[in-house]
Amino acid sequence: MPNGRNTVSERAEIGRPEISIIVPVYQVEKYLNECIDSILAQTFTDFELILVDDGSPDNCPALCDAAAKRDSRVRVIHKQNGGVSTARNAGLDAAQGNWIAFVDSDDTAAPEYLEKMHKAALEMGADFAICSSQCIDETGKTLAGGEHRLLNEFLPQEEVLRRMVVSDFQVPWNKLYRRKLLENLRYPENKAFEDTCLMPVIYARAASACGVWDFLYNYRIVTGSAMHRKTTLKTLDWVEAWYRLFDVLYQNGIRDALCAAYRPILTAVWDIWLHLTPEERKSPRMKEAFAYERTARHRLMQARGVTLKNLWAAVVCAASACSYLDLCRKRAERRQKTT
Repeated sequence: MPNGRNTVSERAEIGRPEISIIVPVYQVEKYLNECIDSILAQTFTDFELILVDDGSPDNCPALCDAAAKRDSRVRVIHKQNGGVSTARNAGLDAAQGNWIAFVDSDDTAAPEYLEKMHKAALEMGADFAICSSQCIDETGKTLAGGEHRLLNEFLPQEEVLRRMVVSDFQVPWNKLYRRKLLENLRYPENKAFEDTCLMPVIYARAASACGVWDFLYNYRIVTGSAMHRKTTLKTLDWVEAWYRLFDVLYQNGIRDALCAAYRPILTAVWDIWLHLTPEERKSPRMKEAFAYERTARHRLMQARGVTLKNLWAAVVCAASACSYLDLCRKRAERRQKTT
């Protein structure tokens, strides 16, 4: 890498692709080719694939370059290691497409991942599309228990915001975004749970979304991944991320989802506290986390968000994402009938 700066391979084709797919790459040599092959096999072909090598110390840089040599739609960015947020941000800086999609480098996409979401978004005039996803193990085998959490449905902004307390709405993948949603937005760097921090900001910009029922994204459960590490002070980023989500709901007047958003803040701050050392419990970061919880609690009461119906929604959300989404649909239907 010359002078420590990013190096970017040029896309051979002239003109703006319809979709840019951004894949941050770091120490996934075992799974990377499977991920790349699933993207290059898409039935929708007008895309560029941006592989961002985040200074990976294994054979990933060579695998990325090999992919670029065999398919002109592939562009490769080689950069110094800075974390997944810096990699996604580098991809966003380089993206040329009218639409943006993200895929994690140990995951795979179904052949119609792009085609079905792109078609649905255009037909419904939505600012982004979101599809159902399922979990696979390290061998690529589909794990039991997958649920179709999304329906083929149109979601105005208010309904999108209500649903972002569900994990499917908190991750960057399983979605296709209009470029304008991400303009001048970047993932927070040096933060854990950066997805949950940024997604509410994106949704606050979106006038509408559309759901796609099909399982189009395969999320791989990998032992030792970033989502399965021990509790440290860094885990308090989870509290901050959920507070950011809570704040977007509060600022947009979505009172009926505030209980569901406050619950993870309350449970996380005390669960993390219990797993920290006595010295860590006295740290400024721990005090900051308690301040987030306190502010959220005061705002919840101020907004009069604590009602039996809203408490029930929070319980349902904690127990079953699918049931919570069904509850959101039923309540939306009732609101439409009364307007």
